[in-house]
Amino acid sequence: MDTKALKLTAIAATMLDGFVPTTWTPLPPLDAGVRVLLGDDDQQLVAAAQTQLDRTADIGSAAEAGRIYEAMYPHADFVWPRLRAITEVDADYFDTSSPTTVTLADPLPGAPLGDVPIADTARASSLAQALATLHSAAPEPVSDAGFPVEDPSRSQFLILERLDQAASTGRVPSSLLQHWEEEFEKVALWHFLATPIHGSLDETSVYTDQERVLALAEIGRLRVADPAIDLAAASALIDPAALPTFYEEYRNSRPRADEHVIARAELLAEFAVLDWLLEAVDSGDETAVEDAAGLLSSFNEVLFGSPADATASAEEPTSESATEPADDGGNTPGTAPDSSAPAATDAPDVEAAITETAAPDVFIPGAQPPSAPSDDDSEFDSEPGSQVRTEPTRDADETDDGEETGRIR
Repeated sequence: MDTKALKLTAIAATMLDGFVPTTWTPLPPLDAGVRVLLGDDDQQLVAAAQTQLDRTADIGSAAEAGRIYEAMYPHADFVWPRLRAITEVDADYFDTSSPTTVTLADPLPGAPLGDVPIADTARASSLAQALATLHSAAPEPVSDAGFPVEDPSRSQFLILERLDQAASTGRVPSSLLQHWEEEFEKVALWHFLATPIHGSLDETSVYTDQERVLALAEIGRLRVADPAIDLAAASALIDPAALPTFYEEYRNSRPRADEHVIARAELLAEFAVLDWLLEAVDSGDETAVEDAAGLLSSFNEVLFGSPADATASAEEPTSESATEPADDGGNTPGTAPDSSAPAATDAPDVEAAITETAAPDVFIPGAQPPSAPSDDDSEFDSEPGSQVRTEPTRDADETDDGEETGRIR
């Protein structure tokens, strides 16, 4: 018997006045630790004990973010977690190393994406529309509520700092380093206005059905920053064949986006491999370091057509003519050099190698069509939002499609 689920049910039954659950069903834990679907005669709610949550993702921030979402996106085509109650229990209750946060929230419709990328254009377009809605709101409610604000110069500094850290490992091909340095040092790339972003998109935070995105979870990382961060994270959830549709729909849904937002998103998506290397180096996991270095080498070969030595200080001659002896003027019959020598043999199937070796959450983008210029981004798409500390406009007893328990994951 799952005693933690029973303990969670007992705690949740005391958290909300008038809610006396008569049924309970354990749910997949996702990142929460323990989750239970509770119901009485009138409603269903999801109780979660955050026993495995990254403590930097403050649940209090998620509750505040929910109120801000309610104020900024009253007509959105997707929903988000609406916390009905929150409490904290001692560490020994769930046998954890620190106190555990317990939440009671309306169930979200649909199911998390999981490990299967979005391959259909309908859901790719729906995700693009959802992100365009998020990024079109004015930033003041988010910044006024005390959430982080990252301006373009700060974003550029952090990226270049990570590049320096990666270069110091000696495991990144020099041509890749040069490529990223040249791209991220372009001044025009950073001419944009920071917007509200989700900040934590992954396979557990995007809920869909077979046709569209229904909900976005894990909203506690809300902040004002580069919208390309969300686009890069979303690209890791989408099959490469559907990426052009995703980017085109985002452009159409947010015509005032800066003209370089997709270029930055593609670069940040490439950067995911480098971040994997830095995390492996920090953890001291030599196997992961070798895997990440191998993936970077394969990626370098895809971009530039030949493998590269990250630590090489000089180039080896690449043409056969460079190693032939100088002509001494003699004309020996039948021994003239062949000027039509064939080129080097075809490179191996590196894209297949990347697919086989990459971690599930690492996306290596292929060549994408150039993005079309957009209108001037001199102002935001919407008027400033209302005060962020107002109560949600929905009725407190309203649920989000929670009646069909078969749709809850």
